[in-house]
Amino acid sequence: MREKGRRKIEHVSEDTIILTDSFHAGEGREQVSKRKLVRLFPARMFWTNTHISGPNKHSQFLYQITPEGRKTSKLEFLGQHVEYRSMSKADSNALAKRLREEDSSAWKLLAKAMERELVSH
Repeated sequence: MREKGRRKIEHVSEDTIILTDSFHAGEGREQVSKRKLVRLFPARMFWTNTHISGPNKHSQFLYQITPEGRKTSKLEFLGQHVEYRSMSKADSNALAKRLREEDSSAWKLLAKAMERELVSH
């Protein structure tokens, strides 16, 4: 998402990694650190991402790539975002909308980067 930050990758096993992301967020640019347990299921083109520390601890996201033809595919995404604060239904809906837009933008940037890499090889 064009944020400057750092990512540490720790290989736990052949199909499991822990990602530690650190970046500045928000108006005050506070330092945020998140640890995520990622399980990979390559044969199914599926993976899980579970936050094990950070501001959204216990949030979990599921991803699956589904072929839609010889040269196209679709990314299916299901997320359970955990917030540790009370909020109104309107605030919750606004947060869900903002998170959908941010996630969509991040995946579009990744898709463009992957396409550039494929074209250059």
